[in-house]
Amino acid sequence: MRVGSGVALCLLAFAPMPLVSGYHRPVSIEEALELLRSPRRVALGGGTTLNADRDPSDLEAVDLQALGLDKITTGEASGRVRVGATATLEAVWRSELLPDSLRELARAEQPSTLRTLATVGGLIAKGSPESLLLAGLLAHDAEVELIAADDDSTSRRSLSGLLRSGLSPGALIIAVSVATTGRTAMASTARTPADIPIVAAYGRSSEAGVSLALTGVADHPVLVDPSHPTAGLAPTGDFRGSRDYRLHLAATLTARVNEELI
Repeated sequence: MRVGSGVALCLLAFAPMPLVSGYHRPVSIEEALELLRSPRRVALGGGTTLNADRDPSDLEAVDLQALGLDKITTGEASGRVRVGATATLEAVWRSELLPDSLRELARAEQPSTLRTLATVGGLIAKGSPESLLLAGLLAHDAEVELIAADDDSTSRRSLSGLLRSGLSPGALIIAVSVATTGRTAMASTARTPADIPIVAAYGRSSEAGVSLALTGVADHPVLVDPSHPTAGLAPTGDFRGSRDYRLHLAATLTARVNEELI
């Protein structure tokens, strides 16, 4: 995923985009980065959003599927798993290397027809405020592996920090690694069982303590203090729930998760 010059470039496009006019399929990361230097080009992984708008444009798609970024492997550090940026949500759901709770979040993230297309890297780049899987990744101490186009250097950032600041110009997401140890719990409230939760709380208890993430209370899922979950939050209300209602849910659902974990 690459962001620059006001154009969002990611494995799953940030928003509905018009019909593209060109197609590229690079065979190396270096080639992909070079192609994406042009603001006319957008990265394509799962394509669940790209081309959703049928109006013609001069945008060109850079397909990242040939770069080998879809592997899910045991991480370098003990108790961690590395998930490639173009790994699909379906692959996450089916991977026995990941905790069952994370796998279930991947299954719930999209219907089956889209799980086989949507990618982990695109999910991170999009940063949807209601993403249950992003909340799970946050609680599992997710670290995002990035490569910069200007000097080809690789770096790692916490998912929490990346969601707060956004991707730097010229950065490409390569993978995300997560901790797999600890006990987990989740609580959520939705209008109906089939709806996306208005607010959800996902917690993980480990030797380091409890990590807890919320959806539906900011412009992306956020890590919060399990003892004071609403501190600093200012959610935007909508037809499903006002600001105060969302804050009430955040406190109530966090208490339920804490009770289950402690």
